[in-house]
Amino acid sequence: MNGDFIRRSLRVSIIITLLFVPFLFLYLGQSATWGFIAGATWNILNVYLLSQVITRLVVPADADHGDNTDKGSAAVAGLLKFPVLYGLGYVFVRYTNASVYGIMAGFSLILIVFVLKALGIYIYRNISYRDNRSYGSSTQQ
Repeated sequence: MNGDFIRRSLRVSIIITLLFVPFLFLYLGQSATWGFIAGATWNILNVYLLSQVITRLVVPADADHGDNTDKGSAAVAGLLKFPVLYGLGYVFVRYTNASVYGIMAGFSLILIVFVLKALGIYIYRNISYRDNRSYGSSTQQ
């Protein structure tokens, strides 16, 4: 798993969130929709900041470091992630009328995207349809 996997998963999660919002407003109402938006946004930011902290602090010794070892931006990402993001999550849950079920559904969205993307990669690499075998073809005698 590399950074590209995480970036693509974040992008897909944002797109799915934007696609779901009108349907959630229509079918589940305002409270569930705001909860879904808040949960999805919170977890997308959480994964993004966690990936920034990890890639900027924990790099292999033999890797081409480039500018990925910037300790200052890792500290900023860590400070934004832990007290600020978690504090905002607490304030949102405590003082708004958003649906807790919507928050849980939104929070789970990126995890579902991770599982489906990993499953797709596994199927693509291990179940090969590239060997040109024909199963059940009527042309073979």
